Amino acid sequence: MAEIWLRVTYRVRAHQMAEFEELLQRQVMPLAREMGLEMNGFYRTLIGDVGEYMELWPFSSLGEFEGKWRRFICHPELKEIFQKSGPMVENERFTILEKVPDPGLS
Repeated sequence: MAEIWLRVTYRVRAHQMAEFEELLQRQVMPLAREMGLEMNGFYRTLIGDVGEYMELWPFSSLGEFEGKWRRFICHPELKEIFQKSGPMVENERFTILEKVPDPGLS
């Protein structure tokens, strides 16, 4: 069960959204899976500012996040992908969230 969540948010220009999504699905996600990472959710804004995206990545601990995420973002193949995707992405933010203990609510 995930105790730590990495939330990544960013914007992509409207005319580049399809190209960006294909790049993420065909190149980034297979590499992430190969490295033991599994994105839990990939969302885009339906109503509101066009081109807003959010990714959710689960981790069992902060230590797992630090080890796996660092290896992933330093991978030479991902750096090559960033050469294509980087110019499409703006206002990128990384947030680490922790699960709040269940207060007994359903």
